[in-house]
Amino acid sequence: MKMLYRVLFVIYITILLWLSLSTPTGIVKFAQDFSIFRLDYTLHVVGFIPMPIISYLASGHSEHRKLWQIFMVLTFFLSFALEYVQMLVPGRRFNPLDMLFNVIGVVVGLVVIHFTHRHIKKISKETGKKISSK
Repeated sequence: MKMLYRVLFVIYITILLWLSLSTPTGIVKFAQDFSIFRLDYTLHVVGFIPMPIISYLASGHSEHRKLWQIFMVLTFFLSFALEYVQMLVPGRRFNPLDMLFNVIGVVVGLVVIHFTHRHIKKISKETGKKISSK
């Protein structure tokens, strides 16, 4: 199952690379201006939430801590690098706020992992107590 998640991780990175580095004519432009907030900021957050989750699943949860750390470094690196490299793509531009919202998406994904992991541990402890009390 870990191999499937590792393949999903590579596919997801490939999709993010394509979306981030395509020329604006190749993708739909989402930079709609809604006063202070732009819709593409939401897409940056939503686009990066799955990365730490897929990384967590691909690393085999807590049994391969080093692999998890490597995936997380790669995730944070990508959240910065994709925006930086856009300076080199014709028709694209560097926006530090996009970078910020990428990182916010990664952090939200980490929070989801944290609370899910705590919930699973709590359930397994309760189940273990019920089993041992029989």
